[in-house]
Amino acid sequence: MSTTTNTQRINSMDALRALAMFLGVVLHAVMAYTITPFENFYHDPHYSSGAYDVIFFVIHTFRMQLFYLIAGFFFRLLYFRIGEAAFIKHRTQRILIPFVVGLFLILPFTNLPLTAYTVTGGGQHLTGPDVSLILHNIMIWRGPVHLWFLYYLTLFYIIGIVLLRLKLPKLPVTIVPALLLVGSFVSLLLFDTYYIKYTPGLVPKPNYILYYGIFVYAGWVLHEHKEKYFPLLKRYGLTFTAIGMAAALLIYNNSTTADILLKAGMTIATASLVLGFLGVFLRWVNAESYTMRYLSDASYWVYLVHVGLVYMMQAWLGDTQLPGILKPVLCFIVPVAISLLTYQWFVRYTIIGFYLHGKREKSNTEEHKRVYKVSTSKS
Repeated sequence: MSTTTNTQRINSMDALRALAMFLGVVLHAVMAYTITPFENFYHDPHYSSGAYDVIFFVIHTFRMQLFYLIAGFFFRLLYFRIGEAAFIKHRTQRILIPFVVGLFLILPFTNLPLTAYTVTGGGQHLTGPDVSLILHNIMIWRGPVHLWFLYYLTLFYIIGIVLLRLKLPKLPVTIVPALLLVGSFVSLLLFDTYYIKYTPGLVPKPNYILYYGIFVYAGWVLHEHKEKYFPLLKRYGLTFTAIGMAAALLIYNNSTTADILLKAGMTIATASLVLGFLGVFLRWVNAESYTMRYLSDASYWVYLVHVGLVYMMQAWLGDTQLPGILKPVLCFIVPVAISLLTYQWFVRYTIIGFYLHGKREKSNTEEHKRVYKVSTSKS
């Protein structure tokens, strides 16, 4: 297999990872405008639409599962490329340290908009005691919020390394896809609902570890047997996507059906959408692109900081006279724009960027692209 082909395939996975990150911004942006309010989240008093319930549901059906599959893919790639010791150091720098720092710096910022909105009565007053109360309340522990992904990813790396050291026999590749599908369904039975809810706290939950761990393992298998599975995914990507969308919409419109049937349908919808997006990106988003890799680099920072920015926009736009349909659009565009600008100015070429994605060199555009290709090949 040629180096070019391998590089293109990694480009596809990088682009897909960036898409999943930005879909997270979409998901959080529409939450204030769904018909059914989310508990403990801001809900716009003047505008809502069932369309946003559908958007949220479809994205939530597959996004985190796709994340963990991609994580499993790069887990194996990096582990065998640089070895266990270097892998542990690499993941500590890129995942564990940002998670720990984020608990103390990102989470207070994330809590700030809605805390300030509540304390000031929607911006009606701001006194000295208000400021003191805001500063106190943003430090109250509410769980890892969106940083839970990094926490569980760290747990999966630990579990994976332990399993590798045990040198367990490999499963026959012919039965792995069926086992993964069945395992996904069985693990979903351990949940109270047919969709996965947010998991607060730092106490690991076995059902979450089992469910998402299956997708991490699926990514590992995908990398190990990419010559076998990539052509199939490229061929049937659109078909899988269509099946997944149809299944997700069917479940959404029949949510009172028996729980076991909903979970079976959700298993099909999730697996199909994950495989579908993989196939589509492998087939059509496979060329080396400086812009796409830049967005992939930036998406980590966007993921870390966007939630507080989205909350700020939702609260600020709540009492404005803007047409309702513009509100979720602005709640996506403005946080993304701020995130990308702060990434370029304060993150990409600083110690923050070093920890998030490795060192990046400043240079003129054409030279930048050449240096960029060299530096990213090592990161």
